Amino acid sequence: MLKVIAVIVMLFAIWSPIANAEDATLPPWRRPLPEGRQQATILVGDREVTVDLAMTSEQQRLGLGYRNGLDEDHGMLFLGSEPHMKTFWMKGMRFCLDIIWIEDGRIVGAAESVCPDPEGTIDSERQTYLSGVPVTYVLEMDAGWLKAHGYGPGTPVDLSGVPGIPN
Repeated sequence: MLKVIAVIVMLFAIWSPIANAEDATLPPWRRPLPEGRQQATILVGDREVTVDLAMTSEQQRLGLGYRNGLDEDHGMLFLGSEPHMKTFWMKGMRFCLDIIWIEDGRIVGAAESVCPDPEGTIDSERQTYLSGVPVTYVLEMDAGWLKAHGYGPGTPVDLSGVPGIPN
């Protein structure tokens, strides 16, 4: 019995580093998405929106990439510490988005209904979307969400439900 246990332990010790090395070589679209991203509820205009919070640089780099879509009234909120010009691209995206620029508790602009670049596009040729003005927060929603609800510049955004954002 001890020999069987010793063999199992040895096999696990050998297999575990190999499995981890394979994970590191997997392309991003084959890796499992991180679990447990923090969520919050915000108010855009008169609509409650559930948002995944992109707080770390790793979370912001991944964004909504490699997902197949969003539930209704669900999006991702990118948190900044102070206003500055923001640039986004659609690397790893599988669906179109509204990228909404937020500052001082209101929408200040958006890149509406932007879609992923064609397959095979190299990074240096990807379309980029600039906020146009310094912003602290960026909200990504399904393409057409702004138009469907009649929202645009000036629409109030209440972020008081987000931990760490002053009221």
